[in-house]
Amino acid sequence: MRILITGSGVAGSIIAAGLTALAGVRVDVLERVAPSDHLTVGNGLNIGPNAVVALRACLPALAAALERNALPWRAWRAADIGGEPWWHLPLSEVADADGLRIRWSDLYRVCRAAAGAAVSYGSEVTDACLEEAGVAVEVGGSARPTRVGADLLVLADGRFSSLRGRLCGPTTPRQLGVANFRILLDDHGARVIDDLEQWYHGPNRLLAFRLRDGRIYLSGNLPLAPDAPIPDEMRTADYLAAAYLPTDRRVAPAPAWLVAAVCGRAAHLHWSRAQEIDACYSAGDGRVVLVGDAAHAMAPTLGQGATQAIEDACVFVNLFRVMHAQGAFTPRRFARLFEAMRRPRVETARQLSWSATESLLAGADVPALVRRKGGSDWRAGFARLYREAPLPVHSEACVGG
Repeated sequence: MRILITGSGVAGSIIAAGLTALAGVRVDVLERVAPSDHLTVGNGLNIGPNAVVALRACLPALAAALERNALPWRAWRAADIGGEPWWHLPLSEVADADGLRIRWSDLYRVCRAAAGAAVSYGSEVTDACLEEAGVAVEVGGSARPTRVGADLLVLADGRFSSLRGRLCGPTTPRQLGVANFRILLDDHGARVIDDLEQWYHGPNRLLAFRLRDGRIYLSGNLPLAPDAPIPDEMRTADYLAAAYLPTDRRVAPAPAWLVAAVCGRAAHLHWSRAQEIDACYSAGDGRVVLVGDAAHAMAPTLGQGATQAIEDACVFVNLFRVMHAQGAFTPRRFARLFEAMRRPRVETARQLSWSATESLLAGADVPALVRRKGGSDWRAGFARLYREAPLPVHSEACVGG
């Protein structure tokens, strides 16, 4: 059986790492960039405890490698811009493991190392089509592209996957009405910033945490009219200073330094709009399976994008292993079971992430909405998100599926 995976990001690399040792299975990952292209990706992210638990159960060596290249994420704090505490959530109260704080570049590097020789770099997939016995892709943009056939095509090429539109129909993103910026900052260890913290001035939020290399990852959020582009004015130092620094009261030292650092590097910020897309898990009678952001890009408010991509990959690998051992794999059956396992879980994460965005919208009662996240309802929601991690399926799960 030949499996083609488009994209050696988080989900694609983990799936390749989990399947390459199976007898009678060939896995090829087609990655358009060069091996070194993501080695300096200048951003960080937090990986939820749910993904850590799932990866430990599925690929323990890869989980250990990621943990060696990360710092633990153990707590979450929120305050106003003056430093008044609004809520504090120790993850031990809602999770069975620590999360991770890691650089995107380290996440890519470790996952791709696990995928090893299965990854073909510099291989851009330009088209794909369903055939009677499988699926075929065209690789390379030259006048004579290479045509490659497979029994199963896995789309793991991100939220802007062109192949998803080609094989599954057009996708219309839903905008949340929030602009995001992010950057890495170096304070040479001088600040008290460590684990994940947030500061609010109205709906304008700063989120920051320290990474293993000592730098600080900073993400900022500002209200934006839904479906409107990010205006040039918003990208300026003057706009950012006015958005985060009140003139009538004191600003706490940590956010004051973050704002000053951002204003000094306003031209270097990476901007995006918070959005989500409808979930799609398969096409072509199961010959095409979608994972990660290509399947279900969601609002980034709770940092569940990469986390759910890891969960997708772990469920994919475990389910495939069981069906392979049974000698009962068919694309249609696999796709049906995979979607049944993932759709309710991803929908829970999507709804919680969307709800968490309320405090970032124009006109929101921010103190009340943020403090509410320390209440029993939100803690129960966090516990569902962080504790109900998908663990390996067993043969009974596939009987009669």
